[in-house]
Amino acid sequence: MSNDSSKDIPDLAPKPKTWSPVTAVLLVLASFLVAPAIVQLVLMAVPSVLGWDAARTDGWNDDPVSNFFYVLLVEVLTVGGLYLFTQFKKVSFRQVAAMGKFKPRDIGYALLGILIYFGIFTILLTIVDQFVKLNTDQKQALGFDQGIGGAGLAMAFVSLVILPPIAEEIMFRGFFYGTLRKRLKAWPTIFITSLFFAGLHLFGAAEGGLLWSAFVDVFALSIVLCYLREQNGSIWASMGVHALKNGFVFLNLFIISAH
Repeated sequence: MSNDSSKDIPDLAPKPKTWSPVTAVLLVLASFLVAPAIVQLVLMAVPSVLGWDAARTDGWNDDPVSNFFYVLLVEVLTVGGLYLFTQFKKVSFRQVAAMGKFKPRDIGYALLGILIYFGIFTILLTIVDQFVKLNTDQKQALGFDQGIGGAGLAMAFVSLVILPPIAEEIMFRGFFYGTLRKRLKAWPTIFITSLFFAGLHLFGAAEGGLLWSAFVDVFALSIVLCYLREQNGSIWASMGVHALKNGFVFLNLFIISAH
């Protein structure tokens, strides 16, 4: 008889803690609601701390520097909060964020993905417009004056084209999608993630109201982003598509339409 008693030895290695979709929803909502509120309070305190006069204080909220740091700090809190969450759960941040090894083919997928997005958005907007007349003239609150140039334009580019795709892909196509995908099949996960992502973009109108045209736009975009995430197992191609899409918007608003 064998004297091997290894089966009787308990596995004492720590097992990674898992979390529910509800936890994922709460963490994402915190990044979209709580983090901006905290940053806003910090930036509002800057004039008082530095002893600025009334004239300089009044211009602070519309200053490109203020808006740049607003976006930067919100994204840092968003990604930092997720990092701390993964450390608490004793899991790999890169794995949870789906930040696998970058591959050159991701560039090709990103270029193909942006074309597919434009096609899906056009078809979806046409279908929706048959039932509901969307106000496509609504403007989204971007935080930057379209007439800015120089350093202000550079800060607007980083704030709108670089930072949001990084943080939002980590949170939505990485963390949120990955959480749901462990419990659902691919297409239900793609649909729910895209619906949630688009829903959070309803509230960014410059003059109040709901941005339904942005909802359709972001929903179509997220379908492509989630599909790329599913097929590649990472968010690099999705991040590329997201940055390209935001880049086209930036080019139109700050370069073409501003002149």
